[in-house]
Amino acid sequence: MTPPSRRSILTAGGLSLATIPLGGLTAGQAAARPKPTAAATLDVISDVQGDLADLGRALDNLAALGRSDALVIAGDLVAQGTVQQYEDLYGTLAAHSHPERVLAALGNHEQYNSDPFDAQVKRFLQYTGMPDVYSQTTAAGLPLLFIGTTAPAKNGTNPPFVTLGASQLDWLDGALATHADKPHVLVFSHHVLPGTVSGTVGPDAARFYDQDFVDEADLLTILGRHPNVVFFSGHTHWDLNRDDWAAKKVVEGGDPAGFTVVNTGFIQTMYGPDGSGGEEALSGAESQGLRLLVGEGGELTVESRDFRRDKLIRTLTL
Repeated sequence: MTPPSRRSILTAGGLSLATIPLGGLTAGQAAARPKPTAAATLDVISDVQGDLADLGRALDNLAALGRSDALVIAGDLVAQGTVQQYEDLYGTLAAHSHPERVLAALGNHEQYNSDPFDAQVKRFLQYTGMPDVYSQTTAAGLPLLFIGTTAPAKNGTNPPFVTLGASQLDWLDGALATHADKPHVLVFSHHVLPGTVSGTVGPDAARFYDQDFVDEADLLTILGRHPNVVFFSGHTHWDLNRDDWAAKKVVEGGDPAGFTVVNTGFIQTMYGPDGSGGEEALSGAESQGLRLLVGEGGELTVESRDFRRDKLIRTLTL
């Protein structure tokens, strides 16, 4: 872990929040150190959105690195959530080597069609095999929690996208308390927390990314109590080469150590700042994601990877 180079303070839902970018090691720095020995591995991608060629390339890249316990797709599996798009997605998965277990979080693109919300969720659950939009399981020896919206987006294709609701928030609070003795608890959300990772923090942030969750203050309060949380989010498509790809988030009234937040990258199209408080598409050729290495002693190393060039970008050991 590199020392924090910047600290930002903001307010979300009345909470005072501190964000400390973690940066990690560059590929060159990581190459100069012994490679972590992994007892288990986990692969994480997000934002496929119909880009099946880049998905296939990402799967091939990850498979070449060696066996992984599971593949997590952190939302936006498809472009508009149609049956044919799900069929095409799982056809591509079948055509490439990948972990037998494929887990998924619900994204906003799964809802970009005219069907009722219940039908959209039912289709997502049917194809992914997930038990609900929020659930927990175990992979690579770690507890994995998935969260997602329980109601349709209030403004269609504009934020906010996620209403967690009281039942899900209570469940999350209880699940995290149950795993308080674990070195790490991985929480997967397609949508991004305000003021955390690339696109949401710093002078070049896209301001609308601070609006993804209707009940963000309640969510942050719960997460802030648990320093062993590693929160993974997609949605932004911002470059994992940035030093704010991962961060510590400290929530007022929570544990002073804060919890970790990590950007999961993207399969479809890299975005970045437009210089006017928004964002713009930078390249449709880029594609990035993560491999997680779980050590015998419980340490967790997050590797960000460039699928276009089949190379390591950064590493961060927690």
